[in-house]
Amino acid sequence: MANQLIDDVLNSTDIVDVVSKYVPLKRAGSNFVWCCPFHNEKTPSFVVSPTKQIFKCFGCWEGWNVISFVQKIERIDFWDAIKELAKNQHIDLEKYDINIKKVAADSDEKWKLKRMHSLAQNYFKEQLSKSKTATKYLIEERHIPQQLIELFWIGYAPDKHYELIQLLREKWFTDSDILEWSFAKKNANSEIYGFFRNRITFPIYDIMGNIVWYSARVINPEDKPKYLNSAEHKAFEKSKILYGLNFAKNNIKQHQKIIIVEGQMDVLWLARLWFPVWVATSWTALTEEHVKLLKRYTENIYLMFDNDNAWNQATQRALKLFYQQNIFPKTIHIPSQWKDADNLANEENGKTIFEQCLKESKDWFVSSYEALRQTFDMTSPIDKQKLINIMFELILSVDSLAIQEHYKWVLAEKLGFAYEILNAQFKKFKSTDWRLQIVQQSRRQETQKKENKFHLEREYLFVALFRNDNIKNYLWETKSASLISFAKLLTKAYPDSPLASTFNATCSEEESKKIEELTLRWDKQLDEIATPEKKHQVIIQTILPYIQNVLQLALKSPNLSNDEKKELLQIRKSL
Repeated sequence: MANQLIDDVLNSTDIVDVVSKYVPLKRAGSNFVWCCPFHNEKTPSFVVSPTKQIFKCFGCWEGWNVISFVQKIERIDFWDAIKELAKNQHIDLEKYDINIKKVAADSDEKWKLKRMHSLAQNYFKEQLSKSKTATKYLIEERHIPQQLIELFWIGYAPDKHYELIQLLREKWFTDSDILEWSFAKKNANSEIYGFFRNRITFPIYDIMGNIVWYSARVINPEDKPKYLNSAEHKAFEKSKILYGLNFAKNNIKQHQKIIIVEGQMDVLWLARLWFPVWVATSWTALTEEHVKLLKRYTENIYLMFDNDNAWNQATQRALKLFYQQNIFPKTIHIPSQWKDADNLANEENGKTIFEQCLKESKDWFVSSYEALRQTFDMTSPIDKQKLINIMFELILSVDSLAIQEHYKWVLAEKLGFAYEILNAQFKKFKSTDWRLQIVQQSRRQETQKKENKFHLEREYLFVALFRNDNIKNYLWETKSASLISFAKLLTKAYPDSPLASTFNATCSEEESKKIEELTLRWDKQLDEIATPEKKHQVIIQTILPYIQNVLQLALKSPNLSNDEKKELLQIRKSL
């Protein structure tokens, strides 16, 4: 039944309709094209085929069917994409209900997690409506209007030890489930009791708006810690989730900027200032996954810290992560008379002041230098050298040599050094920095991986010509026959190759997917070429590097006779 559901979703969904909601596709022959939504590019290389119902980007190589597209664009798992598409096509899941839930539960525990969190959220919302203390705290002390309380589904966990636990037990959740998902803890007698008590609850959503964990803030300032967060579990990873992104994602695309803050309250304060492009790390360190997720929406990233938390090792690590993704964020500095966005939001003209702060935002590199100057004693040569070394580390984490040069000039100017002196010191630091050697080694390995992937892509591109006799659709009979003969001799030389699998119809599912995607590339290239002669010319020019390489190897193969090797050479000359 699960397979039937997948088939029904694919058969009833037009990939062009779905992709068009995210990308302004334009027709090009029998296909549609536009710039890829998954990476930055100026020349369109993203292709959607209505006949094959697949998509492919020939820049970043993302591709496959409409389910894969929804997974990628919305950052959700396979079954969430299935359910989203089924909902759009008005497919009744009830007839698949038992099996789909079983499959989802077998593959991961997200379905059960979402159900538990939905029950808990209804409970927290109801408790907030009953608590005058919690409501007064939010509205009068924290100045959060009812509209935002409703929008962000803020709730309240009362100072009760067992009420929520009992509710979840009644809904057939086990104590193991309740403990694993941080709704309870064990005491010394192995009895379980409520984890969140007398706290404001902030549900944390994934990109599709499903609650996946909670962050809970104290009401009483004497209680510790200030925030309690659900423990990470196998149903989700905190390193891939940012608070508020599910609300802000459409605004981010519209305004082309993201403001990163530290906690949930910071997001609410920015919402009060009517800047709907905020996300929060929920007091966890920014990760590489966070940065890559943000980059999918925009590279115009701003960070806003409290005036008493402008620089630490976590911000240094975060800046390196951005630089490694070729993102150069700016920092928003709130004037010292306002400690944070909360104080600013209470000002009558707070929005205007914040807009000015946004206009005056500084490159994070410059902000880092200014913050570090406050940390180190600049009259001490040792402290000054420590500052310089930190800035050098940041510069080395930038891939672009041109931008490295820019930052060296900036740093020299800030320090009052001649550029030549600073650059000489930078070169010495670079040559002795063991961390740089590790980075360079990692980059070499990454380059080798890309080269291996490139060679494999070229092979599959050649193989795609012979999938389902595609070559006969592209060329007249004589030329197609020559290429087919050439390919068959290669399969004899390499009987375990993808080419042999294609001729023998024994390709794996992964190989078939790859070949279908590259068939789409051939379709795109050849669709509007009028004559077979020109198509032949394009095909040979495209596959020539692979032919030259594989021919040299085939001529050494013990699987071919001398006559067959001569035949290979003759065919090659005729192509």
